[in-house]
Amino acid sequence: MSAAEDDTELRDLLIQNLENSGVLNKLKAEMRAAVFLAMEDQERQENKTPLINENLKKCLNTKDGRLMASLIMDFLQVFNLDFSLAVFQPEINSVSSGTRLTRSSAALHREQGDVPNHR
Repeated sequence: MSAAEDDTELRDLLIQNLENSGVLNKLKAEMRAAVFLAMEDQERQENKTPLINENLKKCLNTKDGRLMASLIMDFLQVFNLDFSLAVFQPEINSVSSGTRLTRSSAALHREQGDVPNHR
């Protein structure tokens, strides 16, 4: 076996190991979040008007829409999907009408009886 073949085999084993342990997917998610946040920072520095998703804006202007977004954020936090949350929060809060959505928003809805508490 040549050195190039050894390197290829080692690389393939390393990739397989990283995929099986979940490390590779976590790194990919972290990179996607970093790219999104860097693009958002660049837009902010250039004072560009952010792109607004009108359908999302309409949804978040309703009580059910805000509840749904809060539940998604709750899900991402409970299952430690931090990089997905890092992308989701700025996208949601950039179009919500002045209401900052937080994980506690879902808890508030549960306390008001809007959502059954399954915990």
